[in-house]
Amino acid sequence: MLDYIIVGQGIAGSMLSWFLMKANEKVLVIDKFNPSSASNIASGITNPITGRKFVKTWLADEMIPFAQETYRGFEELFKEDFYHPISIIKLFDSVKAQNDWSARSASPEYLPYLKNESIIQLDKEKVKNDFGGFEINGGSKLEADKFLSRYRNFLKEKNILQEEEFEFDELKAEPDSVSYKNIKASKIIFCEGANAIQNPYFKFFPFQLAKGECLIMRIENFYPDKVINGQVFIMPMEEENLYYIGSTHEWHFDDDEPSEKGKNELLGNLSTILTAPFEIVEHKAAIRPTVKDRRPFVGFHPEFKNVGIFNGMGAKGISLAPFFAQHFTENLIQQKPLMKEVDIKRFL
Repeated sequence: MLDYIIVGQGIAGSMLSWFLMKANEKVLVIDKFNPSSASNIASGITNPITGRKFVKTWLADEMIPFAQETYRGFEELFKEDFYHPISIIKLFDSVKAQNDWSARSASPEYLPYLKNESIIQLDKEKVKNDFGGFEINGGSKLEADKFLSRYRNFLKEKNILQEEEFEFDELKAEPDSVSYKNIKASKIIFCEGANAIQNPYFKFFPFQLAKGECLIMRIENFYPDKVINGQVFIMPMEEENLYYIGSTHEWHFDDDEPSEKGKNELLGNLSTILTAPFEIVEHKAAIRPTVKDRRPFVGFHPEFKNVGIFNGMGAKGISLAPFFAQHFTENLIQQKPLMKEVDIKRFL
């Protein structure tokens, strides 16, 4: 009998299955590959300071070093590079923003994330930055699609990946175990991303799905080693002169396809910061799972005690998933309590 069935192999499912295997648990991952999933088209950026108010990311001091250690470990295991430190330039849009940042940056807790304390100016032939910006330490980017593909191959090599659409009618939850088709396990944990909204065990929880769209652009002679963050962010990709432009955030949508509305929103926001010429190469869209309090969704069903969920990582999933996969694993194996901020009991 297995210890865990993990449903989904996005960032959340990959991380949870990995930490459970490291704890010597017997795991099977069930997943039907979707190249347009939120994990596969994610920018992969980790940014320690975000938003208009320049707030330090929740748990940044613990979460970012842990994510770095985790992805570096995967690079050593797979003998491939897909995790890169990167400088992030946050642009000011007003004198008020400059003043807000000056007040914020005086706090000692922000000093580790400052490249320097002075306002910097970029080339105005490339970027509109009348008010300048500041440079952030501790940023990184994960080539998410590359990592997920390599981890998927790893699961195949271990013969612990079952490639199929999960069929809920085939799942039977017993008091001390679960069974799916001819497979029996102690527990099953759903890491399905946006598909959780269709999960009969968890669809009554307060998920909020958000559609995000991005553009891939060709920009000659731009900034190949920096993320430029304004109304949108411009992130260099691995191929020379290609940049990821993202992203929109839409609560009301009809499908997961790229839209003219999303494209126009991206181009409009891009026009506020980019002065260099560009060429659109590709337009992508995906649905992200979020929770109303912007915290992950971790724990077990109140009635079916062996049916769990690990979801709701949202736009920060690249950095959140490693930390909370380890946290959930410690809860499962060592009975350490879950953080109240992520425990699904907060909604019960």
